[in-house]
Amino acid sequence: MKRLIVRALDSDASAEARRRYLYFWARLVLRSRRPRIIGVTGTVGKTTATECIAAVVMHPRAAPRVGRVRKSVHNMNDNVGLPLIVLGYDDWPRSRSDWLKVLLHVPFRAIACITDRRYPDTLVLEYGAGWGSDVHGLARLAPPTVAVVTSVGPAHLERFGSVEGVAREKAGLVEATLPEGIVVLGPDNEFADAMASASKAKVVRVDGRGRALSDRIATEVAAFFGIDARTAEDALRSYEGAPGRLQLRDLGGITLIDDVFNANPLSMKLGLDTLVATARPEQRKVAVLGGMGELGEHTAAYHVQIAEYARRSSDVIVAVGALAKRYDADLWYHDSAACAAALRDWLRSGDCVLVKGSHSANLRPVANALQTWANEVNERAATPTGRGDAVQAEPER
Repeated sequence: MKRLIVRALDSDASAEARRRYLYFWARLVLRSRRPRIIGVTGTVGKTTATECIAAVVMHPRAAPRVGRVRKSVHNMNDNVGLPLIVLGYDDWPRSRSDWLKVLLHVPFRAIACITDRRYPDTLVLEYGAGWGSDVHGLARLAPPTVAVVTSVGPAHLERFGSVEGVAREKAGLVEATLPEGIVVLGPDNEFADAMASASKAKVVRVDGRGRALSDRIATEVAAFFGIDARTAEDALRSYEGAPGRLQLRDLGGITLIDDVFNANPLSMKLGLDTLVATARPEQRKVAVLGGMGELGEHTAAYHVQIAEYARRSSDVIVAVGALAKRYDADLWYHDSAACAAALRDWLRSGDCVLVKGSHSANLRPVANALQTWANEVNERAATPTGRGDAVQAEPER
């Protein structure tokens, strides 16, 4: 045991050693407790789908069907995060000392999970496919009763090489689904037929995009477990959406579509489509776009493709970061801090604004600045001498 922990802390071999160590204990818990597993993967929408499913199965009226439920949190969906969720952790170790505490504690946590009658009956797990994640390996560790593939598109191409490679990775979850279970496939997936033929379980296909797709997926999962439609509807109506993922916020002075968490070509198009669908006729459509990471040799082509799509979908394009130079934007800023500081150069009262980019683009400061601006405008408007915000000049193209 001491040797395993030392290897797991060694910087040269830590990733694989930690994976093997955590998998061992997580597998022991899963084989002992045998919870039902709902697994979700996909290029776009997997976190929102995970949260919508969790909202339904964690509704009090669903308890007779699914029992106690635990769900993935904090994007813990890789070779480290998923087994930690299985073991009952709810956050990442942040430092070497944190890792030492976790690694020393894991065996005792595993024993506690095995012996505790309150261990979840159902796990809602997100299966990621980035550099530190292996969907096939995760699916072998935690084979799902219900598997969901929201979509398949260009993402993590530096690792997988092509969209076909992405599809092969996502298919690992489908192939591992228990025969008595169900596979739910979303519409943005040209490999859906191949995935369906590889499944030993029943396959259901659903339509929709964005939040509507996640709601339909959650409804299918509810039906599989025998959860009544009214319970599903009530749960989904009360769920407001995951932060930073197509979160629509009416800020009074403007409408904000906060989608800053991550981006790839498929999710960029969805974000821009949402901008078009959300903006009222009198509103300018402003797209604040960061670059898309991990696209490898396809980086330039996909950014040019999104530039053309954004020009058709928006009135003003504001680009942030080096990769975003390819968007042929109306305004460009070298980073999000500069964009946020210059907000009054491109924002007007009444705008509908999409803020979207890869995690590496770090567009959260822009979304926060928009919130602060709206608060100031609303406060001035609420005072007897408040005069609202001056209308800004439209940037030249």
